[in-house]
Amino acid sequence: MRSLVLVVAIVLLAPSAQGQRHYPASSFLLNLDYARFRNDDRSGYLELYYAFYPNLVTCDPTPEGGLQGWVVVTEKLTERATGDQVLFERRYLTIRVRDTSQLNAGLTSVSQAGYALPFGSYQLTVSAVDSLNPTRQDSISLPIEVVPVGPGVSVSDLELCSSISTGKEGGAFIKNTLEVVPNATLVFGVTSHPVLFHYAELYQLSSTASYALLSSIQDARGNVVRQNARVRSFSSPNSVDVGTINVGSVPSGRYTLVYRVLRDSVEEVAKTSKTFYVYNPHIQPRAVSASSMKASEMAGLTLDELGEEFQRARYLSTEQEKASFAKLTTAEARREFLAMFWESVERGRPGFTPITRMAYLQRVVTANLKYRVHSREGWQSDRGRVYLLYGDPDDIERVPSNEDTKPYEIWYYNQIESGVQFIFIDRTGFGEYILGHSTKRGELRDEGWQRLLQ
Repeated sequence: MRSLVLVVAIVLLAPSAQGQRHYPASSFLLNLDYARFRNDDRSGYLELYYAFYPNLVTCDPTPEGGLQGWVVVTEKLTERATGDQVLFERRYLTIRVRDTSQLNAGLTSVSQAGYALPFGSYQLTVSAVDSLNPTRQDSISLPIEVVPVGPGVSVSDLELCSSISTGKEGGAFIKNTLEVVPNATLVFGVTSHPVLFHYAELYQLSSTASYALLSSIQDARGNVVRQNARVRSFSSPNSVDVGTINVGSVPSGRYTLVYRVLRDSVEEVAKTSKTFYVYNPHIQPRAVSASSMKASEMAGLTLDELGEEFQRARYLSTEQEKASFAKLTTAEARREFLAMFWESVERGRPGFTPITRMAYLQRVVTANLKYRVHSREGWQSDRGRVYLLYGDPDDIERVPSNEDTKPYEIWYYNQIESGVQFIFIDRTGFGEYILGHSTKRGELRDEGWQRLLQ
């Protein structure tokens, strides 16, 4: 059984000589989130996450020169069918800051609690009161379903976090050897948390299968605005998965993080999702030029991330562009270069059909899932390169090996140059299909490619 975990984060700010009570100017606010995990055959485990903004809590001066306040949190859980109370907890959370000048920095004090609960339907009611001014309070009530894990592969709720790292023994947020710090506000962006961390537990995995783990951010219309994908194998039937997505370039708004588990990168076996919010005031909603829009898409990317993006797009670049990009040593310069590069790509380049930045990067994700070769990512393989440049073939002819020939594939593109072919041969016998011949202008051409089958 998991044990109860409770912590109050102490916000350490610069010292100040201020010595009077802090009276908040805005309404008191309770931030609450939760996630459900597997516990045993008869119960699940419910974790509750809290966050309070110190600037919204009444605080008195301390002898050390800082400020201190308290929040009283009451948790009540009742069975929905009978109304019977199954949980009642009251806890006192201490909020400390060292300096009034940075109360409005957007920092939060974070805590969490956890309970093992029998399977059932519950109503959770949480209330919070500003202890030094009890008229300031807030409450949230919501239904909670605690259900058993199904017979197949399943996934817990997503826990959205401000950080996840290798934990120290005895730390407040330690979970499965990781320090998992929740973000109960569910707000991310450059002003607070530009990187969204997410934690999930996977159950009843097969040690003989590989799994593609896809994390995608979808807007209100269901459009995918960011996506990450990884392929993993697990030696244990129950495991943990941690992922990150940079949201620094995502426009402000309400989004859904969708997490999918695909067996052998094909069959979806588990799925979960959670709503969150992005606040990026640097991204303006007004109409801007195409290159400015592209630059804003990459506003949250680091110098190395911008370099990795151009590396994946190198198949569309010229030798001059490669040489020019190599000379850029700041994130701003790389961002401006890539903005103009993608604008050019989306207009269409000689020999290639127009493609948007997002569509190309989605092809990279797909290539990594389908064409990974040993330690190399799929986009680096020959099949991955062709897929990135030309998309899905109209038809694929797969020829298995026999006593005389090695396995090979023929990809047919009927709409390119009145019909072209790409022939990939597994020359080593280890699943690495190498381009042996193509009828596409500018690609490798070897009319005697059949000899490579021997």
